[in-house]
Amino acid sequence: MKNYKHIILTVLSLAVFISCEDYLNEEPVTDFFTEQIFTTESAVESAVTGMYIEFSSFAYHGSGMLNAMMPMSGKFWSSQVANVDATSLNATPSNININQLWGGMYSTINSCNVVIKNLEDSAVELNNRDTSLGQAYLLRGITYFDLVRLWGGVPLKTEPATSDNLNTPRSTKEEIYSQIISDLQLAKELLPDLGEYNPSRPAKYVANTYLAKVYMQLGGEDNGNPALWQSAYNEAIEVFGKYSLLSTYAELFDISNENNSESMFEIQYTSEGGSRSSDAIRMFNPNNIFPNVNTFGRIRPNKEVFDQHVNQYTELDPRVDATFYYGSYTRANGSSQNLYPTITNNNNGFACIRKYTDPSYNGTTTERNFYKLRYADVLLMLSEIENELNGPTNAYQYVNEVLARARNTESGVVAEPADWSGMTQDEFRMRVMRERQYELLAEGHSWYDTRRRGYEYFLDEVITLHNTQPNLGNRDYIYPISVKNMLMPIPSDEINSNESISEADQNPGY
Repeated sequence: MKNYKHIILTVLSLAVFISCEDYLNEEPVTDFFTEQIFTTESAVESAVTGMYIEFSSFAYHGSGMLNAMMPMSGKFWSSQVANVDATSLNATPSNININQLWGGMYSTINSCNVVIKNLEDSAVELNNRDTSLGQAYLLRGITYFDLVRLWGGVPLKTEPATSDNLNTPRSTKEEIYSQIISDLQLAKELLPDLGEYNPSRPAKYVANTYLAKVYMQLGGEDNGNPALWQSAYNEAIEVFGKYSLLSTYAELFDISNENNSESMFEIQYTSEGGSRSSDAIRMFNPNNIFPNVNTFGRIRPNKEVFDQHVNQYTELDPRVDATFYYGSYTRANGSSQNLYPTITNNNNGFACIRKYTDPSYNGTTTERNFYKLRYADVLLMLSEIENELNGPTNAYQYVNEVLARARNTESGVVAEPADWSGMTQDEFRMRVMRERQYELLAEGHSWYDTRRRGYEYFLDEVITLHNTQPNLGNRDYIYPISVKNMLMPIPSDEINSNESISEADQNPGY
């Protein structure tokens, strides 16, 4: 008999509406009480806010994703002792961050399921019904898309959690993708246009973009099936021109420029409330960069990641300075600390990520939002899709828009990164994947981008590149050559608590 943990059935979306004191109430919420909550627009909005709180939670985007996906992508190093297995690409099912991430994702899905079921079943006319449903379908679709890319087939849950449906077997990858596409199609139909709703929440074009990402993922797995790439184009082109790039790359990471014209979906964080939310400030910024609070610089880009970007161009790309602390930095107390490439050994023998700055960070909460999706990503997607369908001739326009913005600085326009031209289809394919790294590093895309082109791409662009880089130091790991790293291990907590999943269901190699 499996050893069950006590399961909290109170849904966060309801807890937000009820009270802070009831947040961890372990008594099930009755169906009658739940139905009553979905009878007023303000209560429905509170339930929707609860979904976003789950989506942004410490277990999911706030910490779990950062600590599990970043080092396991093969593009980052972590100094966390509990994460040595993940950082060395030898993850175990008991890894605390992998278990945390899985739980956070399913908590988000359950919150979405509560909203969907109660609004779909309700005969009450509410002005915010469709918009709320659209957001629930969007978040559920995105979360399942994250899950299936990380673990393959996973338990498919589309009803609120009860004592009768806690044990759910793994569904096939195909079944999960079918649900994702259905959810995102509904979200696209139900979500409002730009300017018709809360500007801090996604418009319908976010659903278009995620549908395009789904078809790109499937196209990469299906030997370049042109029908899938055409479906990706049909969705992505709907988004073209609906948003606009900021003038300079550095502006994106100025905390005063959040929810800007380039931002399509930001995960909103606030210093109010006091509970621990996003760990990005603590994890990415180097030690003692801000006064009165400590940061760890625990998650850092691998040396070859920094070297790739710096060596790509004949002159320094301005995005390098906006993305990294490198060489050295000045601590809050005025002292100087060397970093890579000035030194190559010990913890500081790595650069750090500069994108997540918040001088008001108090060690627990932050005002720094997290980009889940921005328009530059769409332009790079369109360039990649067009190249797959027709070659590079008409693909340059999209990537060159991103490069032109990268050349803009506060002091004027610089020479690099120069516009692209004269490439073969294969050259363009490889360059656009690397351009995604330079543009979007540490924004949550590395795991997916290193794997969606297949194992041979992962072997060349992650394993071999890392293991042969010339500055291996005493904190670097040699990555194993193993196809198992195309997926994460099913967490031990799930195997131990779900009667419908056993060790036989574990992903290959774990």
